Amino acid sequence: MRRIQKPHKVGFFAMLFALLGIGACGEINEDDPNFRNGEVMYGVPTVYYSVKGKVTDENGKAVDGIQVRVQRQAKGDNRIWYDDMTAPITSGTDGKWSTEPRDMPTSTLKIVFTDIDGDANGGEFAADSLLVPVTITKDSKNTDPWYYGEAKVDVSTVKLKKK
Repeated sequence: MRRIQKPHKVGFFAMLFALLGIGACGEINEDDPNFRNGEVMYGVPTVYYSVKGKVTDENGKAVDGIQVRVQRQAKGDNRIWYDDMTAPITSGTDGKWSTEPRDMPTSTLKIVFTDIDGDANGGEFAADSLLVPVTITKDSKNTDPWYYGEAKVDVSTVKLKKK
């Protein structure tokens, strides 16, 4: 009896796609104009944020050691959620804090304040958060195709209540 063998097309294409996938990966070229400070552009507009503020107690005394998380508002699938834009930062001895993250555009930031050191710096403070509107301005001279603009957000002074 004669046996007819069919070419194994699935295996051939699987190997071809695997080779093409591996061949499409490459090293990051720091001379590439789309590579900036460790970021590789991949099709998402970028906003350069400058966010700062100060944390005090109810009497206006600066509070050191308060964890501050800056989050951007995201929307989709009929819901709203908040993503951290950077690693948490901590207020200094003068109560001031600042960060300059780069992230996708948003119309609202959520700033979350958490006392992480307990009684160490003036007592225990209750956690608090606030929503801050964002105004993005674009420099028309910037020709970077993924540059969406800059946003300066001054939260001013946040007074935390003791627990």
